[in-house]
Amino acid sequence: MNRKQSISIILFLLIFVLSAAGCGSDKREELNRKLQEGEVLLSEEKYDEAVIFYEGLFNAHQDSISIMEKLDYSRVMSTSREHLRKAQEYMEEERYEEVYEELNGVVSTDVKGQERKDEIFSEIRGIYVERAKKLSGARLFKTAMKELDEYLGFVQTDFEVEEMKSEILAESLVPLEPVVEEVKKVIVINPGHQAVQDKEKEPMGPDSTELKNRVSSGTRGVATGIYEYVFNLEISLKLRDELVKAGYDVIMTRTTHEVSISNRERALLANEAGADLFISIHANGSEDRSKQGIMTIYPSKDNPYVSELSDEFMKLSTVLHDEMIKATGAPSAGVKAMDNMVTLNWSEVPATFVELGYMSNEEEDLLLNTPEYQDKLVLGMVSGIKKYLDDKTP
Repeated sequence: MNRKQSISIILFLLIFVLSAAGCGSDKREELNRKLQEGEVLLSEEKYDEAVIFYEGLFNAHQDSISIMEKLDYSRVMSTSREHLRKAQEYMEEERYEEVYEELNGVVSTDVKGQERKDEIFSEIRGIYVERAKKLSGARLFKTAMKELDEYLGFVQTDFEVEEMKSEILAESLVPLEPVVEEVKKVIVINPGHQAVQDKEKEPMGPDSTELKNRVSSGTRGVATGIYEYVFNLEISLKLRDELVKAGYDVIMTRTTHEVSISNRERALLANEAGADLFISIHANGSEDRSKQGIMTIYPSKDNPYVSELSDEFMKLSTVLHDEMIKATGAPSAGVKAMDNMVTLNWSEVPATFVELGYMSNEEEDLLLNTPEYQDKLVLGMVSGIKKYLDDKTP
């Protein structure tokens, strides 16, 4: 080999080495670029994508320990987040036992996953504690302790919840003081008459052969033109509202004009309700237009149907009459015994028939239909009802 040939061989080898070195440098730059892409996926917590990415990279560089470590880390974090995702789904479905099972799969290296895990644990604890408090407040002690036991089954220990459970147990052993509930008095108000009279007949009283119209529409104001059935309901509703405010249970035989309820049926309603008092509200009428005043009516001792209740009905009628006179300053038309009132004859509870004034008297008709005077009448009736019922209470 001459000198020229030797130089050529040396130059060839030098070019080959430099070329190989350049290729290796390009491959290292490409690998570094890939590793940076993987770090971005990890920093963005795209662990599922990172697993796929590093698996592809590791297949090309199986001798790289750092790539293998990144792949293992991505797999661990991806699995950890899958457990967290499932736990949150179960949380929405209130499947708390499954929540705890899934959260056990959240690894310690998953810092954000651990933070969310602690938040979920706290939420579950709060749910069980709040349930137990409500149940305990309703004196459902066994159910409250069962809730806490279920929660304690999820955790190794929780001293505050254990203490709460002990407090509930102690409270359950304290006997309840007997609560005496006040039984409200029941008052049935009967606004007399209705819009359309019913001329069919019904018995005057139990076992009676004497008959009377089922119900009429009543009288009418000579000055106002207002029908009695309208006036009766208007003031009855005011009476109802005041009695309810005073703490009584009130039942109305009617609250509209378009009804068909007979006088007997109204009394039977009061009987079936077991009313403490039954009051029929009316306004009076007379051919003698000078007549005025408040009247209350009760059955006489000779009444063929309810004679045994005459004294009680008279007592109620008298108290109501006197209190209304006192409240209004109106003239008295008396406390009168009458035996032709169907509502009284069929009543098995203390009852009275109230005539609040004469709509046949021009002056009194106008007065009866003023809000101020109606308020006074209501005040008197409430006072009389209260006085009567208070006297009866042992």
